[in-house]
Amino acid sequence: MDLLTKNEVENIIKQLGYRNVISWSVTEFSDMLIGYLGEHLTLLIDVLIDDVTTKKLKCFIKCMPRFDEWKSRYIKELTFFQKEYVMLNDLFKRFEQGTDKWRPTCLLIKKDIFVFEDVTVLGYKMPDSRNTLALNEIRACVKKLAKFHSQSYIFEEKRSKEIKRTYRIWDEYSEYLREPEKSTNWRNAGRNGVIDFLKAFSKHKHNEIFINNIESIVTKLYDDALALMQPSSKYRNTVVHRDLWTNNIFLKKECDGKIHAMFVDFQTVIYCSPMLDLSSLIYFNTDRDVRENNTDELVNLYYESLSKELSASSINVNEIIDRKTLKECYEESVVFGLTQATLIVPIVSMTATTRNEMFCQPDKSHRVNEVSRSKEFIETALKDDHYRYRVTDLFEEIVDRYILHSKK
Repeated sequence: MDLLTKNEVENIIKQLGYRNVISWSVTEFSDMLIGYLGEHLTLLIDVLIDDVTTKKLKCFIKCMPRFDEWKSRYIKELTFFQKEYVMLNDLFKRFEQGTDKWRPTCLLIKKDIFVFEDVTVLGYKMPDSRNTLALNEIRACVKKLAKFHSQSYIFEEKRSKEIKRTYRIWDEYSEYLREPEKSTNWRNAGRNGVIDFLKAFSKHKHNEIFINNIESIVTKLYDDALALMQPSSKYRNTVVHRDLWTNNIFLKKECDGKIHAMFVDFQTVIYCSPMLDLSSLIYFNTDRDVRENNTDELVNLYYESLSKELSASSINVNEIIDRKTLKECYEESVVFGLTQATLIVPIVSMTATTRNEMFCQPDKSHRVNEVSRSKEFIETALKDDHYRYRVTDLFEEIVDRYILHSKK
């Protein structure tokens, strides 16, 4: 059964400025793309330019897994595709684009299939998930994150004026901007992996304070982080991507050296404090040394970028959040950024082969998604020095920041 009909393909090429379809085919997208929350494909379309000239167009497809029944059922239970469908087909259409693009153009939206422009054709590249981003790449992502968040504020402010009362996105879209209850098992499986990994590899593993507190404190940290994934009563909320690691980021370096970023995969969006996005972006994609030396700069860059974007729509940033409050908000969000990174980084830092063995085998999928990933994390660290260093660098911050420091 074909994924797309001829009429759908014709509608896609019409949006790209062409009219006559000769043929089309669907192939695998890339081994780099980690597709455990969907399947990713390339749509190749041959079009007729004139009587003798043809051209091959390339688009990106995201769809429900076609050949993994357990994974398909799991994703449906988490409602991730439904979330993204509503964002792409409804809310984001009501947003403004902003001063420049923050996401690829969507060419076709169906309940279980999305077709986008392929931004790799435009020179964008997906970073290597095994490594952290360079500082100038992080800066580009921070700027684009502020642009993305600003669209929530701009939409809310304009809508409030239209209806002559305070309007918040949560009023209409709360069903699609909350964390699915089913995801708790996935988070707990990752948390268990963190605890067991630290027991095996932490330089403090023989410290009495570590031994007596590792399980209780780490468990509480994940509970605290989960509590932050609700609309804040203290800070102005926004639509938060929540999953901005390298798989969901595309970067393009221009001739003048400037770097532009775009974000993809809005299937885990929630409505909450914007600093959950900034803190997790930083923790997903940097090492500890970069964070210790550059976080203040990145928080200020976010604020300046947000101010600029809001000003373009005649909104004063201080009406949304002032600089001091933003910094306080960031500090309170660190527990989310750090714990969320400990759930993601150990997976994305694996080689493609190891990752596929872990997530693409039905007999393992249930255990690693809903019970524990300890076995895979520890086994990978024992045979992969690069993996062990990156994961330990991240995990040890939990010990130093929340276990040893809090008990001094």
